[in-house]
Amino acid sequence: MAKGWQTSNLVVTVLYMLLCCLHCHGDKEKRILLSDPEYVQQQMTHLQSELQTLQATVQAQNVKLQTQDGKISSLEQRLSHANQDGGGATFVRWGRTDCPANLTELVYSGYAGGSWWDHTGAAAEYVCLPRDPDLGPLQNLPNDDYSALMYGAEYESVNGHTPFGPNSHNKEVPCAVCRPKSFVSSLMIPAKTTCYSGWTKAYSGSLAAGEYAHKAASQYVCVDGQAQDLDGGGDANHDGKLFFAVRAQCGSLRCPPYEQNKYLSCVVCLK
Repeated sequence: MAKGWQTSNLVVTVLYMLLCCLHCHGDKEKRILLSDPEYVQQQMTHLQSELQTLQATVQAQNVKLQTQDGKISSLEQRLSHANQDGGGATFVRWGRTDCPANLTELVYSGYAGGSWWDHTGAAAEYVCLPRDPDLGPLQNLPNDDYSALMYGAEYESVNGHTPFGPNSHNKEVPCAVCRPKSFVSSLMIPAKTTCYSGWTKAYSGSLAAGEYAHKAASQYVCVDGQAQDLDGGGDANHDGKLFFAVRAQCGSLRCPPYEQNKYLSCVVCLK
């Protein structure tokens, strides 16, 4: 108690001195007397109010800082997990059931599929269908003509020649969905067999798409240079979604560097 009383007296004394200094140059009638406890009490109350306001402001700022620190910590943890986990964007390795060794991990392998090559309302993209489908509770809805359709896929030859492996004409196409282990981006580059600086090659092969005169739209995909046939698949001509090699056509396409009717390569790169 004695220590607290001494501290209070010291504070009051300092306050008195400050008030005297502030008013020492004013009129004599306005000078503050050290013996005026009412005025001192008013000033003390005012200062306490300002101090409380300042403390509340500091506390609010501390709460904001703690919130920001929490957000930063959360982002750092997520980044750390991402770095530990590695990887990010997935890609499809067309024509293979496995993924590039050491660089990626296999998510699943399956069957290449898509729309029928001659349907005008066909979906454009190739898809990699899993080997273990979950057909779901609505699989037995009544069939009608108002639906999209899914088919398997086959390699097609050009005048008996195909870049997708020997005797691959009409063979069914496998696929593998791959996830990079320590890369976050994947990029398919047409007409290249190597990656640009700063990128790592996953695989290279032949550019493929649907045949130009067919009704159905398609997309360009990269079929692995060591393409396989689907295990257990036949070589009967069942059609479906078709893989044709892609030839360059000069005109709006600059030649050189491209050459008329030359087949195009492709590469999938990681970063």
